[in-house]
Amino acid sequence: MHTHRQQSVSLDGTWKFNPDPYQRCRQQQWWLKEGDNTGFFPCYNYEGLWDTEVPSTWKCAFEELKWYDGHANYVKDFDLDEVPEDQEAFLCFDGVTYRAEVYLNGEAVGVHDWGYSPFQLRVTGKLKRGRNRLFVLVDNFMQADRVPGIRCDWNNDGGITGSVSLAFTPQRFIENFRTQTRLLDDGQVEIEAELHARDFSCEASSPETLAAVFEIPALNVSQSVEVPVNGQASIRFTLERGSENGGIDLWCPDAPVLYDICIRAAGESLRDEVGFREIRCEGTEIMLNGAPIRLYGVAVHSEFPGTGRVATDEGIELMLQKARELGCNFLRCAHYPYADKFARAMDRAGMLWWEEVPVYWLQQIHTEPQKSMALGMLREMIVRDWNRASLIFWSVSNECAGDGSEAGAHRDLSGGNYPYWVEAYEMVRELDPSRLISSADSGHRSTTQNGWTPAAGDAFDTKIQGEDWKPGHPDAFYDLLDVLGANLYVTNPGDNPIATDKFVEMLCRYNKPLMITEFGSMSATDDALAGRSPDDLGHPDRHAIILREAYTAMAAHPEIVGYVPWALMDVRVPMHWRWYNRGTGTFAYGLMDNDYNNKAVFDVVRDSVAELRERYGQEVGPSAAVHTVFT
Repeated sequence: MHTHRQQSVSLDGTWKFNPDPYQRCRQQQWWLKEGDNTGFFPCYNYEGLWDTEVPSTWKCAFEELKWYDGHANYVKDFDLDEVPEDQEAFLCFDGVTYRAEVYLNGEAVGVHDWGYSPFQLRVTGKLKRGRNRLFVLVDNFMQADRVPGIRCDWNNDGGITGSVSLAFTPQRFIENFRTQTRLLDDGQVEIEAELHARDFSCEASSPETLAAVFEIPALNVSQSVEVPVNGQASIRFTLERGSENGGIDLWCPDAPVLYDICIRAAGESLRDEVGFREIRCEGTEIMLNGAPIRLYGVAVHSEFPGTGRVATDEGIELMLQKARELGCNFLRCAHYPYADKFARAMDRAGMLWWEEVPVYWLQQIHTEPQKSMALGMLREMIVRDWNRASLIFWSVSNECAGDGSEAGAHRDLSGGNYPYWVEAYEMVRELDPSRLISSADSGHRSTTQNGWTPAAGDAFDTKIQGEDWKPGHPDAFYDLLDVLGANLYVTNPGDNPIATDKFVEMLCRYNKPLMITEFGSMSATDDALAGRSPDDLGHPDRHAIILREAYTAMAAHPEIVGYVPWALMDVRVPMHWRWYNRGTGTFAYGLMDNDYNNKAVFDVVRDSVAELRERYGQEVGPSAAVHTVFT
């Protein structure tokens, strides 16, 4: 559902909160009644809870909860001067980690069983004039039957991590819309707009329609359409390319032009800012607006100083600033849906990016309930972000090769995790055919000497010399993807360029663009180096050598069109306790520390990106480092 409605009330701000490891809220049904002077139970009242801000994660809001995984409760009192009559009402959550159980004015209104992605709950008839009370029960346990499962390489930040709002719509309304841009052979630009209408009082197959008008005022576009109720309808129109020709300026990193769109229906005006651009593949090249591009990237987590997983305007701008200093035009946003405000900021900034679902280290993603959770998350992510011009990839997984069986054991897509990948591919193509599909799983390989299987996790290949690499997936797997992305780690300096050469040799047969979606190592900050040898794993000198060797190896292969070191920043995660993590529960693979201070290897990546740009004819300078368009 498009949640930026004409009539909406933000519920962000100060809420009440408490950690609830004993689940007293659920046991005593706090949403029905709070304690008073007549007795000890229920053992809460509003004034007795802590104050917290929404959006936030309790792991950053409260020092004593920095590693707490479990149950917690959020409570919000809000006043309404009036409740609009003859209108639908929805509670809109941009993200909760993980499970959310929601009560409004003492009544259960819905459950959302997975984290990260946005969701809406219909609350028509459940609001009242004056004071309303909203309860959200959250738990962020990591479980084997969740997505991700029992472990991941980022901190499991629990809480209401996205914005919350109350939206009102007409009873019959435009629920959402999607745009798609195509460049025509005659040089003109075709825009398609797909409108979705909803009316909960009608049957799904109702013959009724909703009259709507789609407008782009700056382009003098105004087109009427009858949208089937609980269905969809498309309109198309053609424009000249370029405002100098009286037409449309296409969105690109160097000129991220956004147009105001207005959809009028049933007395409501639905508005958004949208950029128009075409992204597609042609052989081994990625084409943006008809011209080949190279993606000079860096991988990121939604990890911001002081707020963790929660994106703020200041945090987003700091991330963009650091990416621009590196010369990047692309962010691989791992490993889960990001906030709506982040996506919109990328549009305004002209920063290309990749979004994915946390199908991460899951050998049984083809089984329930994991498969349905992952597909549900994927759907919710897509229908929120499908109008963001900066977003060019949907990624359906990361490092979930096969089902733990030997690489190359599957000859078709009927076994292992492949049924998930097939369903995910089909869903993406149906919902949004305008973007590229990828997965950081194409590097899965069978080798003649090394016995690595998915069960080995991050125990990377150590026998690079003399190996013969063969694709670990059936050929039909690579057919599902537009771009083949591989996470390519080596343990020792000197293992590149051999590893990169073998990757290219293994995958060039598919005639598709290749990306190295992760590579790198880890290193401590200077204050932790006393007495350490430059040869030690975790020393910045060793980290720098591995990065330089990787860039040098990739530069020799024009088939590789995307370069994504892992990662921009160190990330909090209570899984890595080596000396170079400084005893802080972080994974020190970043080019910066947790506070976004540059580490020694930051300059290595900046200089390597500059050399790549020079090799491929991209001018390097202050302007090019901020916004880049490839022609």
